[in-house]
Amino acid sequence: MELQSKAFQVLSSNDNSEMETVLSHLYSPQHQQLRSQAIAFMEWCKNQHPDLILIKLFFLLRRASLPETRANAARAILLIKPGEMLPKLKPIAQAHLKAHFLTYLKEESSMYVLRHASVVLAETLSITYKTHQYWTEILDLLLSFMASNDDKSREVASLVFANLPNDCRFLISNALRDKRAVLPLHASFLSCLASSNLDLQVAAFAAVVSLARLFSEPSLFHDILRALMVGLFALLHAYQATYFPTAFRQLINLVSHQPLLLNPYINDMVLDVLQIAESETLNAQTHSLAFQFVIAMTAVKDYQLVFLHLPYPTVRRLFFVPMNMLQCFSDDGESTLHATNYLKKLSLALGAPKALPVAFELFSLHLDDADWKVRHAGITMLTAIAEDFSDEMVLMENFLVGVVTKVLKSMQDSHTQVRLATLKFMKTPTTFIQGVQILYHHRLVHAFCTALDNEQVVKVKGVNIGKLNTKQECGYCNGKIVAIASGKNYCRTICRIQCLWKDVFSAFRKQDKDNAQIRSIALTTLNIEAARGIRICAELGTPQLKPFVNRILPELIALMNNPNPSLSHNENAHDIAVSAIGRICEFHHECIDGSRMVPAWLNFLPLKNDLIEAKIMHEQLCLMVARLDKDLFGVSNQNLVEIIVILLEIIDEGDTLATAETIKQVNNLLRQLAWRIPRIVFDKLLNARQRELLWSLQERDLLNPSILELILISKFESAKEKRYVQKSSWTSFVCLMKNVLNLARDNQSPMLKKELQQLNKEMDDKSEYSDLKKGDNLKKLQEKKSLTESPVQCCDTRKQ
Repeated sequence: MELQSKAFQVLSSNDNSEMETVLSHLYSPQHQQLRSQAIAFMEWCKNQHPDLILIKLFFLLRRASLPETRANAARAILLIKPGEMLPKLKPIAQAHLKAHFLTYLKEESSMYVLRHASVVLAETLSITYKTHQYWTEILDLLLSFMASNDDKSREVASLVFANLPNDCRFLISNALRDKRAVLPLHASFLSCLASSNLDLQVAAFAAVVSLARLFSEPSLFHDILRALMVGLFALLHAYQATYFPTAFRQLINLVSHQPLLLNPYINDMVLDVLQIAESETLNAQTHSLAFQFVIAMTAVKDYQLVFLHLPYPTVRRLFFVPMNMLQCFSDDGESTLHATNYLKKLSLALGAPKALPVAFELFSLHLDDADWKVRHAGITMLTAIAEDFSDEMVLMENFLVGVVTKVLKSMQDSHTQVRLATLKFMKTPTTFIQGVQILYHHRLVHAFCTALDNEQVVKVKGVNIGKLNTKQECGYCNGKIVAIASGKNYCRTICRIQCLWKDVFSAFRKQDKDNAQIRSIALTTLNIEAARGIRICAELGTPQLKPFVNRILPELIALMNNPNPSLSHNENAHDIAVSAIGRICEFHHECIDGSRMVPAWLNFLPLKNDLIEAKIMHEQLCLMVARLDKDLFGVSNQNLVEIIVILLEIIDEGDTLATAETIKQVNNLLRQLAWRIPRIVFDKLLNARQRELLWSLQERDLLNPSILELILISKFESAKEKRYVQKSSWTSFVCLMKNVLNLARDNQSPMLKKELQQLNKEMDDKSEYSDLKKGDNLKKLQEKKSLTESPVQCCDTRKQ
């Protein structure tokens, strides 16, 4: 109550000193308690007396004696959101405020205050036109400001246009076009962009971007864009360098929002921006800002073709900018984070065919450099793009071999940061790294062991041990994989792997004699890795895998059947083993007994631990079901119920176990399959949630004519088998079926269910009648037989 009473008193008083005090507290960072009280005061006034607070602030904006107070009044108006407040005022109050604004703009002498007031005016102008009103007086005033020779007036008008919200710029542009203001504004902006007054020049930059659609005619936009670029380079070399970032951000804004206007010029603009990004006389912040222009382009679909058609030298130059940024180390790692982010976005925009050749060239070039920072940048770049282009890197000719050669060398690098970056690269969970670790396992293990023995830095040694944990056991569990990859003698390979395995655990014992848990995790982790490697080989259809499939399967089956549920590592290893067997069943089917292995694989679905492998396997299951795989369904479709239950379990988990596309396919498959099994079968196998899911799918398909047709035909076939439907019934049945199908197509109403119920009743009645009829016939037959065999009947027959 005290706040309410005080607030009303302040708002209604002719004494403005208390309100000025509130504003000073509102923008006083030194006194947080007073500021909090001032914010609470403003919020209450906004909610309870919106008209009074708005009028009071507009009055202070015009009449307060101190420029600081007038500026604070403008900031406070923005704080209470005039776009929400103005429409609530009565029309006469709105008219008064607009009139005050017109007078105020002519009277205000402080450019400091006007810069704040221009934002308020832009908001007021915006809400006026968005509510289908007109304010021609303010547009006329702004146009007169732009046409004048007074820099202050031109800057104010430019700032108003610059601060127009995005959702009203089209409306204001149309209003200016109606006033035939396009050519006058075009001339005024060209003059402002070439002004020696840097404040005016930057304000004009923002205004032109805001009203870009106004100058969409090609010749007009050509002049404007040329003036923007000339002005931009002038600001770049100006004595006060602080103006350039503001202007350049406006150019980025233009690129983001007006791709259709800029498309004819964008190639030249990219080259201009590269000059800024490559200039050795400019600082790293300017280089980063310049490259943001390119990154802004990557987010706009209309520039896709631009990236696809960039020549190799330009792509190379684009890559060099973030790679140079990677060499600027900071304590917080911010520059590295920005640079890697730029590399990822640039690579995705270029696509693998353009990005990877350049990336490989620069990777090799950087790793041969004498400067450790350059070598570190090369490894970091490869880590950044490997996540998105892993599969393409595996398939690209000479890429994998070249990377492995450089990586092995980098593990022995003289600088700690390079070794650490190399080991981190080898830890990235990508298909490329998995392929490297499988195909060059023996070389990597040796390199890891050597690096561990020689490493003196604890942090690097920790990462190195982590890699040994991951890779050593892979060879121990399945030296076959190395044999497959290298083509060397199988036995010799196994011996080599087992020797290296002993070396690794010797290293473990040196590091931590008492830590048995590390060794346990190492064993289980390596079983993850072996199975995943086999899965990748099988998926790629590696021909060298075929001779070893029957040797690998027992290892995978053992891993699949005996997971230790107490360790999450083993749970994942189990899922990866199931996935590996699934891929062997799919891509090396001729090497196995499918009638035995496919059902065994099916028994372990769905997967729920390793979600990556789960989505792969559940997609494969859908493909096999869709093609009616004979090994999957089994003899006489004996596995059909199990398949349906698994599919229900998958979609019951939402998007956790399957992609959106797979879920859609599962739904379609369930609609096709579930009708073939009586509901009573599922009552014992499904939980309540799954039953509800299945029945809801079926209920939806009651209106699907194709499903209905299957149901009806299946019912008729069943009736024929029981032999109670005569030929004459076929015509009436077909007629009934057509009626139901037409109803499903034309009239989605409860009538459909009624018709189906009637059909069921007719079929059931006929079945019952047929059974009774069969009973009667049997009785007559028995009576006839009895009479035939009686003594009296025999005598009569002989007499005849």
